Amino acid sequence: MINNLVKISLILFCCSVSNTFSRSEPFILGADISWIPQREAGGVRYADNGTVKDIFEILGDYRFNYIRLRLFVDPTATVPGESESPYSRQGYCGLESTLQMAKRVKDAGMKFLLDFHYSDTWADPGKQHKPMSWRELNFNQLTEKVRSYTRETLERFEQEGVLPDMVQVGNEVVGGMIWPDGRNSNMSNFATLVNAGIDGVKDVDENILIMIHTIAERNPNNWLTSLKNAGVNRIDVFGLSYYEEWHGTVSDLRSMVNAIAANHNEKIVVVEYSEQHRSVNDVIFDLPNNQGMGTFVWEPCDWRDVLLTWRNNRRETNEKIHLYPVMSQEYGNDDFGDKVSTGDNDYPFTLYQGITSQSDKFLFSSDNGVLRYFSDDPATVSMFTFKGRLVGQCQIKSPGIYHPAFDISGTSTVQSGRYVLIIDSRGQQRKVFTTQFFR
Repeated sequence: MINNLVKISLILFCCSVSNTFSRSEPFILGADISWIPQREAGGVRYADNGTVKDIFEILGDYRFNYIRLRLFVDPTATVPGESESPYSRQGYCGLESTLQMAKRVKDAGMKFLLDFHYSDTWADPGKQHKPMSWRELNFNQLTEKVRSYTRETLERFEQEGVLPDMVQVGNEVVGGMIWPDGRNSNMSNFATLVNAGIDGVKDVDENILIMIHTIAERNPNNWLTSLKNAGVNRIDVFGLSYYEEWHGTVSDLRSMVNAIAANHNEKIVVVEYSEQHRSVNDVIFDLPNNQGMGTFVWEPCDWRDVLLTWRNNRRETNEKIHLYPVMSQEYGNDDFGDKVSTGDNDYPFTLYQGITSQSDKFLFSSDNGVLRYFSDDPATVSMFTFKGRLVGQCQIKSPGIYHPAFDISGTSTVQSGRYVLIIDSRGQQRKVFTTQFFR
């Protein structure tokens, strides 16, 4: 008979099986915290439960797993006619400042999205200023500059050991980029500049994901189709800004992203939002076929519906940030560990730490349920259907390789399908997860 703890675990897992269990990567719970160096230099401190901590420690404790950083070409430059210029006389959000932040991201064990604005100051739906140092370039020269600047910038990140996992080619480029040359009234020119940015990324590392970023209005479904028809076909992730004040209700967002998912194969991310924290994440997580990759809350220490409130002369965590560990658990992120090498094997094993000691470890492959057990403690691995029926059990007495779906003679007794596996050791439940078994 399944004990009550197992029954509860099965119920929790069955409730979200449609999206959680077939993900190959954690759902992104990300944040853009590009203002942090500037705030820290001004003396701002960050605290959780009354204890001052590094902001990366706080975000990590609340299960954030991805950081987005914006990058300007020369934030010290003065752009004629632009009130928010220079962006920073001290060079914040320039290359050197962003490199230092990228090191903190990687040291925190998080992934990193780099947001190229291709401007000396803010690029958004209302403005896409050409960098001052690029003003005299003709279109062909500008195209080559976009590629070389992107490549050379990423080479610096590579030299410092902090290459981004994802790159955003332009910021909120609903109206094009690097005006006037790249306005989307000339879709061919716009596409050429986007492709030049993508080329610059791929010159450094083919594996970096490419995001294209627009806003949650003006029919982004058709906008993406037009961009592809103009020749931009190396997009991995489609990013949207969503702010309720400008872009409508959460229901509007849901309809919009479902239309995109129905017509395009790219992963979908809300790469900027600041309100409706739970609702926005649920909308993206609930997209069919795990097409929703995640979200990035924009400047959660500073802007709008903040996760750290100003009090006691510092920023302190508030009740809203407590939503994130709940989402992490419910979305299945807590079942992902660190990817590790297993000798000569290339399989994507996931490492889980045991409860009682660091030596109590096992490696589990999502590929057909193979279990590599390294602990000296005996354990029982039980295999259940999602209705709670026990279909197989494996007794582990020593380290080794096991397969709960096979009996001791190696003959399968289990039909193909998706199952719940539960590992118990020393009388304590260790881990509940799922596997797809192919007979």
